[in-house]
Amino acid sequence: MRRLGVAVCFALVAFSANAQTGPQMMTLAGMVDCVKEATASGSVEHDGNVLIFSCAAAKAKTLYNFLGRKVRAEVVLDRNGKFENRQFGNSACYHQVEDPGGKAIDEFRCDLIMIIGDDALSD
Repeated sequence: MRRLGVAVCFALVAFSANAQTGPQMMTLAGMVDCVKEATASGSVEHDGNVLIFSCAAAKAKTLYNFLGRKVRAEVVLDRNGKFENRQFGNSACYHQVEDPGGKAIDEFRCDLIMIIGDDALSD
């Protein structure tokens, strides 16, 4: 019985070590979730040599927060309101903190941009 207890403890330690994920893996998982949501909801745009995968709400908020570990937010005020933007590469996540009238708001969106070759999507 004692051997079984030792084996179970060893297995739990081994499994928990493998289950730990770092910030890079969490960010990558957030990007994958965003692409999945964009694909499922039809929020993928094809613009020449670019594919844009857009996600919002919970998936975008999660990715925005994961990016916060490495990417500083830039505050942008435009005609649509006030935003805190986190740009990474050609992609970005946005946190809208005020609507155009200055009222507090809490909405998230990410646009993941994938540059593709000229012939990659041709039939």
